[in-house]
Amino acid sequence: MHRHPRRAPNPPPAAVRTAAASPDAAAPDEEPSDADARRPAGTSPPTDPDSSSAGTEVTSVEQNWIGELENGATIAITVKDGKAEAYVCDGRSMELWLSGTVRDGKIELTGKDAKLTGVIRGDRASGEMIVGVRRWKFTARPDDTSTDEAVVKSGSGTAPAIYRVTDETRKAGFDGGWIMLPDGTQIGIVTWNGKPIPAPPLDPAFNSTVVDGVTLVAEPVIPGAR
Repeated sequence: MHRHPRRAPNPPPAAVRTAAASPDAAAPDEEPSDADARRPAGTSPPTDPDSSSAGTEVTSVEQNWIGELENGATIAITVKDGKAEAYVCDGRSMELWLSGTVRDGKIELTGKDAKLTGVIRGDRASGEMIVGVRRWKFTARPDDTSTDEAVVKSGSGTAPAIYRVTDETRKAGFDGGWIMLPDGTQIGIVTWNGKPIPAPPLDPAFNSTVVDGVTLVAEPVIPGAR
């Protein structure tokens, strides 16, 4: 898997880190009598919603959380003022946008045919994402990348971790999302002519990249801003 440095000026379009999984799955032909048989192969059992999963108040909740799903996809969650936005992608063809809340350490997000729930304890976020009949556990850690402008752009004290093309760009028929990873690399997907492709890295000086001669401009995803 290849990664691109975040600060490379105007790099040419290139694939970023990928994983070989997709959430698309068909439902079983029959509904067996027990819950394990009904669960699609290769997925995790439901998270037990007992008292051990109860959220706890953590002073560092409002920041970026970056990690992975069991299927290898990357997840980033940005939390600010109790609201949260998340982006999940494998850098190739699978992506999901989710939004919701993080209250008392409990994560509750929804997206298109998708739901993400979890809990934040100390320096670890964990939970489960469900897409249709598929489900995957995830874990994430705080992103400690800092910037002088972080307080107004994202969670307190952290640089923006999630970017999406602007509304104007989406109206022109393009969409795209990026996750800025703690090691300085990026992963994302651009949807062009209805087809997802690996996202070329953003130029950090202009928050833009070029796809087939077209300049795409992105902006930080801030909870509650839309």
